[in-house]
Amino acid sequence: MSLIQVARYSDVKYDFKDGFARVPVLENAFDQACFAHCALQPGHSITPDVYSVTEHNQLFFFTKGKGYITTPRQAWNINEPGVFVPEFDTERFTITCSADSKEPLEFLHIVTELNDYDKTCLVESRMVLPRFRTISQGWTYDEDFKDNSVTTSMMLLEHRNLGRLSMGCVKGNGPIEIGQHIHNELAQWYFPLPGSDFIYTAGGEEVHMTGGDLSYTPTGFWHGSRVEAGKKCDYIWFEMCIEGYPGEIK
Repeated sequence: MSLIQVARYSDVKYDFKDGFARVPVLENAFDQACFAHCALQPGHSITPDVYSVTEHNQLFFFTKGKGYITTPRQAWNINEPGVFVPEFDTERFTITCSADSKEPLEFLHIVTELNDYDKTCLVESRMVLPRFRTISQGWTYDEDFKDNSVTTSMMLLEHRNLGRLSMGCVKGNGPIEIGQHIHNELAQWYFPLPGSDFIYTAGGEEVHMTGGDLSYTPTGFWHGSRVEAGKKCDYIWFEMCIEGYPGEIK
């Protein structure tokens, strides 16, 4: 079996029922996280299941279309890629695709298992929820294995502030070489945004990634990316720290 597991967006076939479609992907890749491509047709809404703070964590990353998210207290417009994290089962929420959207509202739905670290962290110290943060609202950071003059890196879900989960975005136009680096404690997924086209490498393997694909790489392998001139490298990274971050939760 290949080290890098990839779910191709071209293989996703939406079967809409009452305006909603959900296609699970990478079902056997990692037993602590479930992923599904979802789509809502214009004018339709869903009210997803909610989970307690001791059951599951979940988040929704929106990539295409226009819409909005509503809770009994707040509302957010979806007009660019962004991530929504509900406040567990404290309140229900509804996702709607705007009636005037020219295409379905598409998003990646992620549900993760909780270990003891998560259950402690999520009760004692976590980001204020619910949260909706678009890419343009992320705070920027630099890393020494990137040419930070040609790439922009943005943090969307900060490490240690949502249990074991974190998420960010990298954007740039080729030619780009994102140097080889390693995470001995992190499982990692790459989710290229629409229009992206680059080569991802890990453990000596390489795969061609385009918009909507989803890759999974286990812990402990050197990995990086390269982007040819005239092509885009806009992708979301999502990570799970397998055992939890070291140090006291404060």
